[in-house]
Amino acid sequence: MGQYRINTAAPNLTCICIDLRAEGDYSGRIYHKYSREAIPFQKSGSMITILDQFFDQINYPQASTRYRSFKKLKKGETAGQEKRLPMPEPVHTSQEILEQRGKDATFILHVQYRQNSTWQGNLVWIEEEMEEDFCSVLELLKLLDSALCRNEAEE
Repeated sequence: MGQYRINTAAPNLTCICIDLRAEGDYSGRIYHKYSREAIPFQKSGSMITILDQFFDQINYPQASTRYRSFKKLKKGETAGQEKRLPMPEPVHTSQEILEQRGKDATFILHVQYRQNSTWQGNLVWIEEEMEEDFCSVLELLKLLDSALCRNEAEE
């Protein structure tokens, strides 16, 4: 099998455990070192939202742009002025995060940059020992889909 590299020092190292595939989408759990419990998600879109909020909370990687919104600004408020949550303390080691496994597939995600309103980083498919870089959230989702479709075809 191939070799892959995982940056265990990355503060945003995330394990995505896929437990169920149905109707062209998937659900599972997200693990990172700042949460005692697994964070469940039901669809790929909610997974992306959860991860983006996590990156905002730890401010890593920093976003180079702010999202636009239909929400009206209050008087005296400027765009990009969100309430900052306090920086959480790690409750798990990177090794504990890497030990988690999904029922169908397990991926280790490291988002290195959030530029041009999207993500850039790398994804490791643990079961197949494969690693791919991605340049956007869309490309990340396509990588996940291709792995899960390949997994499905082999069953």
